[in-house]
Amino acid sequence: MHVFTDTSPGGEPGREDQELLIRAAMERATEGAPPPPDLVPGALVQGRRRRARARAAIGAGVTAVAALGVLGATLPVWGGGAEPVRKWSAASSATATDVPRAARTPVHIEPSPGESSMADLPAAERARQEKFQQEAAALFDELLPKAFGPVRPVDLDVSRYQGGSGGLVFPLVFSVRPQAGPGATPADPPCTSVPEKHLRCREATTPNGITVRSVSVSENGEKEAKTVTGTVLTFERGHSSVTLSVGGDDKAMVSAPVTSAQLLDVAQDARFLELVYYADVRPMESSEHVVRGG
Repeated sequence: MHVFTDTSPGGEPGREDQELLIRAAMERATEGAPPPPDLVPGALVQGRRRRARARAAIGAGVTAVAALGVLGATLPVWGGGAEPVRKWSAASSATATDVPRAARTPVHIEPSPGESSMADLPAAERARQEKFQQEAAALFDELLPKAFGPVRPVDLDVSRYQGGSGGLVFPLVFSVRPQAGPGATPADPPCTSVPEKHLRCREATTPNGITVRSVSVSENGEKEAKTVTGTVLTFERGHSSVTLSVGGDDKAMVSAPVTSAQLLDVAQDARFLELVYYADVRPMESSEHVVRGG
């Protein structure tokens, strides 16, 4: 209500007086009339409907954004040049609460005579592969048992990593190698047990096509026999043959603290398969060694 109480020029009632007169006239006109209907329930129902429509619109917008994110999530952010670049990666994305991952110092292994290493790569390609290794090593630290870590990349080859602490060394291989052309057979040796060398190989294939190979080597010591066990997983994705393996410390005769089931869980993790997808589309290894069928 306005607060003007003075009388306007010409003797006319002021604004407040006019409002009082109008209110009195309305009260006389509505005397004896039934009370107005309660508008609150209808307003609540209408409000609920409006909120439901607004939420549906928001949900549709979120779904559309998520769909765009999936469609745009073709490749991670590693690499450069003309290769497709992705804005988000399950393996490398960060939230407001994430702590930036510190770079892991690579393990240096001097190449054998005639053997090449990542140091021989062009600078841009070497940087791409090193970034990939950093992402993979960080993911392995999350997915593998803590007793296996910390995981560090090996600077000799993009497929090689190393875990272990306290003087133990557990080799890890993560290889995504382009498959050979038609008519060629991969040179991977068959799963064979060699009793005289105390080597035992067991192999099985899961329903989704992942072959699990468990290899154990035993050694007889002065007091007791020791056994070191490693696990190898192989499967195919896209146009590549994928190998994921963990080995024990052969010198200390200590098995890798990773079971076949745990390694299989890693191989089926969506973030790991995203790394596989990237390496399949943008290969970093040469085609697999083959033996031509004759």
